[in-house]
Amino acid sequence: MVFEAAKTVSLIESFKTAVPLLDVPEYLGSSKRQVEILYRVGMVKPLVPRTGRGSDWHVVFARQHLDDLLEEICALPELTYEPGENFHSLAYACQRGAGPFEEVFAGIMAGQIPSFRHPEKSGIGAIFIDVDSALEMKMSA
Repeated sequence: MVFEAAKTVSLIESFKTAVPLLDVPEYLGSSKRQVEILYRVGMVKPLVPRTGRGSDWHVVFARQHLDDLLEEICALPELTYEPGENFHSLAYACQRGAGPFEEVFAGIMAGQIPSFRHPEKSGIGAIFIDVDSALEMKMSA
């Protein structure tokens, strides 16, 4: 067997700096449930795909993959004013009918749902959306 050195070295580096599944919620500034959802739908991908029952025990994620997701969140416009009554954190908006977390998050990342980043928070917990906009998108779909 022959392995390309460039791919092998980057894979080894990824394993050296990998983030275990247990630590991903803190790393992404999210809840454990949110990470489980993003993992289940394939928005956060492990270094080595799970192969079957019980293979989730030692799942690790490439730090670069998680950093790329955080960079996308940091690229959201900063919330520069006090949010109004229809403007809430992503988690709260989903609980209040904006839609399932994975769909709303995917809509935000695709630029379909207007969203902002709270400057005093980090990661997924920093995302704020206008619930009315999210509901309009949900109804038009």
